[in-house]
Amino acid sequence: MDRRLLDVTARTTFDFLDARLRTATRETDAVAVLDVTRHRESPDEVALQLEVDAADLAATDGLSAHVDEARLTPAEARTLAEELAAAADAAEAGTDPGGGRV
Repeated sequence: MDRRLLDVTARTTFDFLDARLRTATRETDAVAVLDVTRHRESPDEVALQLEVDAADLAATDGLSAHVDEARLTPAEARTLAEELAAAADAAEAGTDPGGGRV
């Protein structure tokens, strides 16, 4: 396996999730790591990082290993947490969570 950009450690939020990569012409399933961190350089921000495993990307034309990151203010991070909780509740109940984008 190629070297990972975002190491999986005991502190990684979610490791080995199922991910789907979409381009204009194709979709590819792969293994990914999702991590929530705070940067030392920007301690007032929360970072949500997603990395797809480079081994899965090797078989996919036109895609290379990289880390996608969204930087959030504390308020945005709380909103994300609330949206995730609402979506999880709706998924368990089999109902439409409303709001957000599909």
